[in-house]
Amino acid sequence: MARKMISIGFLAQIQQQLAYLRDPEYNYHTLQVYVSGQSAPWEFTASDEFEFHEDTGVLIVRDGPTDEDGHDNADVPEYVFRLDAIVATQLV
Repeated sequence: MARKMISIGFLAQIQQQLAYLRDPEYNYHTLQVYVSGQSAPWEFTASDEFEFHEDTGVLIVRDGPTDEDGHDNADVPEYVFRLDAIVATQLV
């Protein structure tokens, strides 16, 4: 069965929300991600790392950043969401 494709506009909206979340000029602290089948949203902060894999249809989120200063989050929790299972996102 073919995988349902998520709207490019919706992905762009999520990426724009991440930019607002990470910009200190705006006073947002959390991005809530609502996923089909879950009663409460997943919550992520500006320091979390987001990887969009449109070709495989998944979003991977890792707690905290991976950076050039040696912080490697390879051993921290990783959350994988099917992009077509995300029904809404909200900045808080």
